[in-house]
Amino acid sequence: MLRFFIALGLLLVLGTGSLIVRAHHLPAAMRPDGGAPQSYLIANATLLDPAADRLQPNGHVLVLDGRISQVGTGALPEVPGEIVQIDAGGRVLLPGLIDVHVHIFDETDLAAGLSRGVTTVRNMGGMPFHLPLARRIERGEIFGPRLLTTGPILNETGGRNGNALHEFVQGEAEARARVRRQYAAGFRHLKLYSNLSRESFAAIRAEAAGLGMTMSGHPVEGTDRDPVDFAISLEAGLRTLEHTESIVWHALNDEMDRDRVSQLARQIAASGTMVDPTLIVHENLARIVETRGAHITRPDMVSYNPVIAGFEQESFDFWTRYPHDDRTRMQAFYIAVTGEMHRAGVQLTVGTDSGVMATPFGVSTVREMELLVDAGLTSLEAIRAATLNGAEALGMSGQIGCLATGCAADLLLVADDPTEDVASLHDLDAVMRDGRWLDGEALAALGVAGHHPSSLRTWWRLLRHSLAIR
Repeated sequence: MLRFFIALGLLLVLGTGSLIVRAHHLPAAMRPDGGAPQSYLIANATLLDPAADRLQPNGHVLVLDGRISQVGTGALPEVPGEIVQIDAGGRVLLPGLIDVHVHIFDETDLAAGLSRGVTTVRNMGGMPFHLPLARRIERGEIFGPRLLTTGPILNETGGRNGNALHEFVQGEAEARARVRRQYAAGFRHLKLYSNLSRESFAAIRAEAAGLGMTMSGHPVEGTDRDPVDFAISLEAGLRTLEHTESIVWHALNDEMDRDRVSQLARQIAASGTMVDPTLIVHENLARIVETRGAHITRPDMVSYNPVIAGFEQESFDFWTRYPHDDRTRMQAFYIAVTGEMHRAGVQLTVGTDSGVMATPFGVSTVREMELLVDAGLTSLEAIRAATLNGAEALGMSGQIGCLATGCAADLLLVADDPTEDVASLHDLDAVMRDGRWLDGEALAALGVAGHHPSSLRTWWRLLRHSLAIR
């Protein structure tokens, strides 16, 4: 009998060890080959500086230790022999893309994003693993976009739109305590959800200001008993106001009133608040309705996390059976509202909500840029939204999203001119991330790595998160 229990114990230990190993295993494509970033001279490039009005042919970029050391045209600088020289062959070189609204559940999300030219992301719903993961990326232990993250999503207890990933508050004391707890955990940016009460919202703002934390989020609507005016969100100093869809819901009562749209756009522009439209997430919902669910199984969904898809299955089923065409009409209206905000002078960013609602990583970022063009932006303006504006929203202007001396060496190489058609960014020849060069073969391997999210890791992280926010 003793031998049986010893054998059983060994099996349990081995089984647990196997699960731990599997939970920490990453595809080889996500692991750097060691050492510091190399230095490069990229020559014979057509330079696309988002801050400029035109492309510059016969350009070169010198990269030293992960940062841009020199940008110029004409004669090449003399460089030591150990610097790797790359002939761009006249192709277009531009900064990497910034997606300011994603939901990361697994490292493979990062691989899928980087394989498509997304070099910086802001995760909009922090969990315990996100800050350590960001440090691993910065140390060069794994390949991935630069990762910034908010803390857990703050919402009001009893709010009608809440879910199990939210951190719920009720009243001033609890709201302040939750903000302090997020700060103590290492988070420096807050994500606010729709149904915060007036009291909780005021307390969060005050506590965040005292701690030097920044905020972004949905327009705060208040509670059914005490609704909050839309203007209060514009006065709150949010880094970004999220979702054209949410703006239309709160500010226009979800009514397609064209006469009020111009006034709303001017109101937002006057506040100086940046808007992150996230048009693609509702487009995906509309496509699910239009295709009777076929959109959920499109090829791009191969990288979508199966655990999250399982949680969303009830919603997918609802929209698959939805008999009306109002989602298609509302999508057109959201695009029109976004265009009106742009014409009024509102600064727009590129965010996708990737990771939820049938919105996969990487490919969705360029699709969002295409939707901004549909809204009336030029392709160059859409590129600025995904580079310069994203950097400003993250408080990193002059550090990322730029093609100038001192900027991070996060770069894309593409054959066709994306200022003529932003869709050309779907077809990348190479990506540089933090001074590490990823050619077509490496990008393909990252793309394949992105097809294999770990359900085991995801379940473990959701469990840890649910315990952390209690």
